[in-house]
Amino acid sequence: MNPELKHDILLVEADLFISYLTGDELEPAYSKLVKDTEEGKLDLAVSSEVYDDVVTALRSQGISSEKAADFVDDMKRIRHRPLPVTADIASSALRLYSEHGGPRKLHYFDAFHVATARNSNLTLVTSDTFIIKNAEKMGVRVIDIRRLGQRGQAYD
Repeated sequence: MNPELKHDILLVEADLFISYLTGDELEPAYSKLVKDTEEGKLDLAVSSEVYDDVVTALRSQGISSEKAADFVDDMKRIRHRPLPVTADIASSALRLYSEHGGPRKLHYFDAFHVATARNSNLTLVTSDTFIIKNAEKMGVRVIDIRRLGQRGQAYD
């Protein structure tokens, strides 16, 4: 926990919104984060890139622009603070992607989430196994959302 705050701030990525709003298998773990946020125990931050990430994922599945816009509206129901993608974050993300990107590796949008977490000194909550396994190499702290649902798992 950040000693200057009464609670933690965690960076989340597209998975939280997709899982929580569609009720997939990770929804119970993400529900804990959302509940703790609603109760004031936790703050959630996102890279501003998350909206494009979600829309691109939905559109790639054949979802119409109007339905994707509705989904983004639904994302607003989950309290979170967008952190802008700065030039420093963008160049860092592109360097991460150049070094670690590709099929079954770091995805393009995820490079922005990792770079934002690093730049903001925040822990990234993710289900992405590549990020989890390579967090130290990429210089980012992570929480595996699958483990968060386990009894006794804390946010640090």
